Amino acid sequence: MNSTGTVLLLSLLGAPPAAPSDPLCANRAPCSVEETLDAGEDAQGKAMQVKHLSLGWADVETSSQFLGRRFGPGGRVAEGSRGGGKCEAAEWWLVRPGKPAQLLLSVCNDGYGASGVGEDSVTVTDNYFTHEQLGGSRERWTVARTLQLSPMRVTQEVHRSSDSMEPEKENGESWDFLELRGEVFRSAPTCEAGEASLGERTLPYLPQVQVDKAYLQGGWKQAGLGECGFTSGNFLLGNQDDPKDASLKALLVAPDTLLVEVHDDKWTGPSAKWLNDDHVEVWLAPEPPQSLTGCGKPTKEQLPSQWGIRIADGKVFPAFGSPTRTLQVERAELPGKKGYVLKVKLPTPFGGLSVVYSDSDSGKKQELMLATSMVKFGRPETLNPVHVVPAEQATCAVKDGQLSVVLAPPLKPAPDEAALR
Repeated sequence: MNSTGTVLLLSLLGAPPAAPSDPLCANRAPCSVEETLDAGEDAQGKAMQVKHLSLGWADVETSSQFLGRRFGPGGRVAEGSRGGGKCEAAEWWLVRPGKPAQLLLSVCNDGYGASGVGEDSVTVTDNYFTHEQLGGSRERWTVARTLQLSPMRVTQEVHRSSDSMEPEKENGESWDFLELRGEVFRSAPTCEAGEASLGERTLPYLPQVQVDKAYLQGGWKQAGLGECGFTSGNFLLGNQDDPKDASLKALLVAPDTLLVEVHDDKWTGPSAKWLNDDHVEVWLAPEPPQSLTGCGKPTKEQLPSQWGIRIADGKVFPAFGSPTRTLQVERAELPGKKGYVLKVKLPTPFGGLSVVYSDSDSGKKQELMLATSMVKFGRPETLNPVHVVPAEQATCAVKDGQLSVVLAPPLKPAPDEAALR
């Protein structure tokens, strides 16, 4: 052996051993681990990590068969670009000691639209994985979804859109799958000359959630709406120094059935003028409020209808719009005289719904008005949109005398099937 060979041999003998390829990349070239992120601990106290794999470039047409699951071993190349029908393949995996790795997300970024600006960004925090995807052309869109890792379930989804020429005018909507809460956001529109604008609007969703038949038939008379009821947080009149003074919750339990829970420290009525009595107002509009621009005045076909329901006796009074259809109301006092629940049968169909409680301690005028949205009189654009919660995601059931959210069982995808699809 010559001296050069001897030096080379000694150099190899003294070098540290080459790091083995990650098991997630075995027989999957091109494949590399781009980053490993700490994800806290699972429900059993075991450490969790998220590994981001770069899988090179795939053909757009054939890659679609792998989205939502592990990419196959072939059909990808190490070099490429978004032109020419190629997309950039990537995966994110959850890794825990003693358990098989679980695919969280697989994507193949071809630019996600004509502008080619598509991006996939991932944020990992303690027990949560969030994927945000950006795409579009002139109209840009963003979808962000958050996954709880242990127990595994989708917890939040956010959609946003904007015009790249006017990025400050962003519209969007969000939904929290655990709290059954969300909202629609509409930026101030550009109206025609002479048309007034309602400006920016944030419209909280009013949830429609399935409950068991026993509660719907009679259980509502004994159990409050609890965490399932949407709590009003909007003051249309007055302010509230003492939270115990008055409160309002509302919940749709069927397409035509609304439950309203009202608490107050002093009840007034009935009197000769229902408007000065403690009462609930129900507003219904034919179109979803988020579909209306808020420019100018609503058309006759878009106008909402309003009814008043007196707390003292449950009597219904037609109000704005002089509705010819009426509401069917059942009324029950909660145990301990803590409040009242109204079961209201609504005329259908409708696209927007808001509930208001008018409190009149003096019995002479309206003094405090709580509402489920910032209702403007006669404006359908300001009502609550309805979010129907599928029973396979969540329902509501009585627990400790109140309705509680019952979540669907945690996700259990196969290891090679993505939890976010």
